[in-house]
Amino acid sequence: MVENTVAETLPSGSCRQIPEGMPVDSPLRVICHLESSLKVLDEQQQEIASKYPDGPQRIRGLAGTGKTILLAKRAAKIHYEHPDWQLAFVFFTRSLYNQIKERISTYYGELSEGREPNWDNLKVLHAWGGKERDGFYRRLAIECGMQPKTVKDVENEIGKVSPGGAFKYVCNILEIEITNFPILYDVILIDEAQDLPASFYRLVRNTLSEPKRLYWAYDEAQGIDSLIVPDATKIFGRNPDGTPVVDLGLASNGSFFYEGTNIRKSENLNRCYRTPKSLLMAAHAVNMGLLRQGGVLQGVSNQQEWKKLGYNVLEGDFSDASVKARKQVKIERQVEKSPHPIDRDNFEVREGIKDLLALQTFHDESEEQEWIAQQVAKDLQAGLAPSDLMITAIAAEKEQDYFCRLQEALKYYGIKSCIVGTDSDPSEFGKPGCVTIANIYRAKGNEAWKVYVCRFHYATQPSAWKKENELQKRNEAFVAMTRARVWCVVTGLENPIFDELRTAKEQFPFLIFPAFNKNSLKRVIDEQESE
Repeated sequence: MVENTVAETLPSGSCRQIPEGMPVDSPLRVICHLESSLKVLDEQQQEIASKYPDGPQRIRGLAGTGKTILLAKRAAKIHYEHPDWQLAFVFFTRSLYNQIKERISTYYGELSEGREPNWDNLKVLHAWGGKERDGFYRRLAIECGMQPKTVKDVENEIGKVSPGGAFKYVCNILEIEITNFPILYDVILIDEAQDLPASFYRLVRNTLSEPKRLYWAYDEAQGIDSLIVPDATKIFGRNPDGTPVVDLGLASNGSFFYEGTNIRKSENLNRCYRTPKSLLMAAHAVNMGLLRQGGVLQGVSNQQEWKKLGYNVLEGDFSDASVKARKQVKIERQVEKSPHPIDRDNFEVREGIKDLLALQTFHDESEEQEWIAQQVAKDLQAGLAPSDLMITAIAAEKEQDYFCRLQEALKYYGIKSCIVGTDSDPSEFGKPGCVTIANIYRAKGNEAWKVYVCRFHYATQPSAWKKENELQKRNEAFVAMTRARVWCVVTGLENPIFDELRTAKEQFPFLIFPAFNKNSLKRVIDEQESE
């Protein structure tokens, strides 16, 4: 049974008109049709956004389930109802700054007859911050009379390190150095919580007034640098009597609800609105390594956990006997958990969809760049706008050089492009009239109608200097693929990862893989803190 839904218009953007004489199989028809549709949010999301507890709350959700929208609506509502409270909306991806602020402003305007939030009391803060933009870490360090560290400072002290590794380093040091935490906020909302180190959570909680209203949203599949699942007991510890410092009601003797309310301490979102079902399933297959020759790397290990992710287990189980016998498990995505219009049988402009997941391999990267430039030129000739497109890549060596050469290839075809953070302000995502090129750290949290994911062969090749492992690269691959609102084009040098994608396409609408359990996994992402 499909859950009751309510409709809500998108915070910004307008619908395009289909040019006269446009072919029936044009992709522009698909985009125009989707733009004219209403954004559908289920009642669960509306309720979570509008009801906030006097205490901590964890929100677990897949990519594209509306976590950022939900938190933005909640921030606006709290600020409207408690204008004197000090609120902070904290996030990790710098290019999301303007988008988040615009969403909060829009939702607050709907509540207040068009008024603007008081940004002195409602802070939108990058987790780290910098000289040109305020951030939670930077603000706290200065408040405590300490000099905030920059990425350059970290590299001078410990050498080259990934962005997430550098942030973990500065948070760990700040937590040790602060002897008396100032109370700075009444509410803190954290988006992209999977990217933040455990010490950051403790820093945040220590700056909150009672009753410690900390709300964090995460998707463990999108953790690029950090592979922690935000497990409250492991992060915040236990009291002397053994009870959790932060109780989410997930322990066997805990209550799932705040006393006297119907507000849950932990929520799970699994209805994916952004990405079509076939793309999401292929992305999950790659993320977990379900079809990997060397065996599954990470995942959930029982039927109930698959259900929480929005899947049904049709055949097989995850018992030791099944693992030993190498029996197969067959799953499918629940219809009601993938409400993307394209996945409906009655979608009106199906002729324009064609191949949602396209795969192309090459002998070298210059050949890859030339092919992408040619395809982008065809997209624009077909009526797509530059803003409909995004190009990202699995992180690897000489990434900036790769993007610059790709930019030159696009320029040869008369296509303007913008490398986010190089050709634009890091707080903005792209420029008008330009195709957006963004590394995976800047692409995360953003989306486009059609996404090109290049250098995909690096999804199985972790970087030595970053001290990465394959789990992190596969998380990058998941993030990249799920930026797509309709089409995803995956390119790279021939690599076994492409065999996994081909198999996922062939198996759709199912995924069939060898049984596994916790003992055979590198990383378990079952519900944490459960009995």
